[in-house]
Amino acid sequence: MSQMGLHIKTGLDRTFISDLERGVQCPSLRTIFRVAKGLSMSPNNLIRRTAESSHFVFPTDEEAT
Repeated sequence: MSQMGLHIKTGLDRTFISDLERGVQCPSLRTIFRVAKGLSMSPNNLIRRTAESSHFVFPTDEEAT
């Protein structure tokens, strides 16, 4: 699905969606639910698939400070 398609389904700004994809923004729980609904999947499945993606990098302790 394109960013524009997800924008239409969720009402989230397309540039915000781009930031989420690139890891620039951290989504709130509400945003996770909106994106999951827009993608027709459960929030749990969205989080699991994201964590399993080869493109996802868990933040390090240094990044959290």
